[in-house]
Amino acid sequence: MKKETLKEIGKGLIAFSNLIGGFSIINSFFGVTHNAPVGVTAFIVFYIVIAGYTTGAILINKGAD
Repeated sequence: MKKETLKEIGKGLIAFSNLIGGFSIINSFFGVTHNAPVGVTAFIVFYIVIAGYTTGAILINKGAD
């Protein structure tokens, strides 16, 4: 892949992580009842956000080289 493509994919992953985190916070205030326990949901959201940020940063750095 080209370097610029890797950078843009990395930025997209970081933006996706921001969306997931923001929507989960909004849903916790205004959402309906949950089927899964709160701890499980929080773990999944935390995992997605951390993995998205980490992968995005790695791809941005790889594209910069």
